[in-house]
Amino acid sequence: QQSVGERKMNSFKAHEQGLTQIKREDGSEVPAYTSPAIPGGAGIVVIQEWWGVNDQVKTTAGDIAIACNARVAVPDLYRGKIAYEAAEANHIMSGLDWPGAIQDVKACAQWLKANGCSKVTVAGFCMGGALALGSGVLVEEVDACIAFYGWNGGLADVSQMRKPTQCHFGDLDEQQGFSDKETADKLEAELARSGCPLEFYRYPTQGHGFMNNTQWGREMQARLGRPEVEVGEIQAAMGRVKAFVAAHGT
Repeated sequence: QQSVGERKMNSFKAHEQGLTQIKREDGSEVPAYTSPAIPGGAGIVVIQEWWGVNDQVKTTAGDIAIACNARVAVPDLYRGKIAYEAAEANHIMSGLDWPGAIQDVKACAQWLKANGCSKVTVAGFCMGGALALGSGVLVEEVDACIAFYGWNGGLADVSQMRKPTQCHFGDLDEQQGFSDKETADKLEAELARSGCPLEFYRYPTQGHGFMNNTQWGREMQARLGRPEVEVGEIQAAMGRVKAFVAAHGT
């Protein structure tokens, strides 16, 4: 049985007949999954985890599109590569051109605005969360950002954040220096120092990747020894995302 997100992503494919090629400022293109236009709707760039643009992130993007009445764009930062094991994902991410990925996000934000979205929110997970925070600081076209369990402090100085920002971190996250509780504490302090409109949510019983509720996501969480995904926490987070986009992204 498909989730609403999976059904929505199927409609993405039916509408676009594959990936949309979005032009970057340097003249190259970033392939992205894009959903149908929604008149007057929000625009959201959804950024992948370190696994790549797999069914999990497509499902999550579809769920966000429905919850927020939004048109979404999901840039394929790995250009077709998908990892199935943590070591493989780490290897691919270690070769990521982070400034180039920011340019991919910028191109998608420009595309959404050129196609009828008055405002654009960037929402990312894991590696994508770190890129969402970086985009919030570095990309003019981004109006708000949502970061789930990820921060790359070397990408941008978040104490300079001026955009409304929402963060979601699990207290049991094991990714030291990236999304564990100590890192989340530091990030919250830096964002508070910036003076940006800020919502910072903690999930006491959750670890890294707690939004991954597909069968694959749940199995991977178990294999990695992480706490079991809780539907109630996912629903709470999605409700917060919906309210945030309504307040700052439309």
